[in-house]
Amino acid sequence: MSFNNDTEDIADTDNSSIFQSVSNLEALDLGLIDGDQLRQENGIEEKSTGENTISEPEDIAVYISLRSIRDDLKIKLLNESLDKIISDVNFTVTVKSSNKTMDYTDSDKDGIIYIPYVEAGDYTVFLSDITSDNKNYHADKSQTITVSDSIEYAKVDIKDEIKDESQINVAEEDTKVQDADQTTDISVSTDKDSSQAESAPATELQEDDLSEDAEDLLAQIEAETAASENSKSDYKGAEGGTITAPAPATAPAIASDPQYIAAHSGSKGIDVSKHNGTIDWNAVKNDGVDFAIIRSGYRGSSSGALVIDPLYYTNMAGAQSAGISTGVYFFTQAVNEAEAVEEASMVLELLNGYSLQMPVYLDVEKSNGRGDAISVEERNAVCRAFLSTIKNAGYTTGIYSNKLWFENRISTASFLDNQIWLAQYVDIPTYGATRYDMWQYTSKGHVAGISGNVDMNVLK
Repeated sequence: MSFNNDTEDIADTDNSSIFQSVSNLEALDLGLIDGDQLRQENGIEEKSTGENTISEPEDIAVYISLRSIRDDLKIKLLNESLDKIISDVNFTVTVKSSNKTMDYTDSDKDGIIYIPYVEAGDYTVFLSDITSDNKNYHADKSQTITVSDSIEYAKVDIKDEIKDESQINVAEEDTKVQDADQTTDISVSTDKDSSQAESAPATELQEDDLSEDAEDLLAQIEAETAASENSKSDYKGAEGGTITAPAPATAPAIASDPQYIAAHSGSKGIDVSKHNGTIDWNAVKNDGVDFAIIRSGYRGSSSGALVIDPLYYTNMAGAQSAGISTGVYFFTQAVNEAEAVEEASMVLELLNGYSLQMPVYLDVEKSNGRGDAISVEERNAVCRAFLSTIKNAGYTTGIYSNKLWFENRISTASFLDNQIWLAQYVDIPTYGATRYDMWQYTSKGHVAGISGNVDMNVLK
């Protein structure tokens, strides 16, 4: 009996423990007691799950977006729910045509795969499933596109490819080369200081360009220097056409020259970008500025990225609010027609919501980058594609460059159905290859509301 009593006692103890545990578990479920305390009271050790607990991969649906302008194929891989390009994933796609199948990898992981030199025909693109950073990427369906060997100068969807400067290396991408400014500062009483200021930039420009464009550049420097000196020679006491020791002269004298007056007659305006900083546009308007040409963006001279000017929206809103006539310009680094259509499409995208009173200009100049290397024929094709795309959207167009490039790098005479915007920083322009409609005559202008120098223009 003793044995049975002991057994019953043990059973009672066990049952009590079980009931107590159940009661405690119910209390834990109700949040009435602490879980750590419960484990300690019941002699249960906490199991460590570790810091690198692997959760279930997130499922990401990918939409395959296809675009072709001419003889090319651009594949963009978008997060279907966010409608944004997916970056940092090494995607692989399979492109199938009627006679071949090829695989392509997004090696730079920017979510875009570009295939040039594609034969005309129908192409279907499939995405290979991939897991990256605990995310499963898959496309529910393939996409098909027809590639044409003819080009349509029309806007394409580019908005998801426009970058801001936080996404690029600005020092490598925004590299337009500034021309030497050889103009006279007519606000001073003598030309001694301005002559000293003229000499340094000219030397700097020679050093920048000598290795690449030696012959053309030397010709430009010599011609523009001679033009500048000749325009002032009548006021320096020169005899026999030779200036050996120019006598000091007053800067306002050049401003009274009839040729100088004729060249500078017309509406006065400025062109601006991020480099001009924050602008007081009401002060600009009150200082007599009639128009402003605002940089909308540029293509990177290294990577070819499409980049918006950081102050584009601010400048557009400010200028238009102040009642200043506005136009825009874009600095090209396109190397073919397809890229030029992309650039034009970016400008058209950025113009949504704005009305222009001035043209859309294509800025074609030296950058020490990708756009410098193409031939004159290729550059003509780039200019024509950009300008035609903008025109077809209903805007007036123009082309901007300097004297050297208008004379040697572009077939300017074939673009006279556009406004010609000449940059030549001399007192009286010497460009004569074609007509010009607007002249950017100095980069050293001063206007109320803008700190530092600003480009000045006269519209004939």
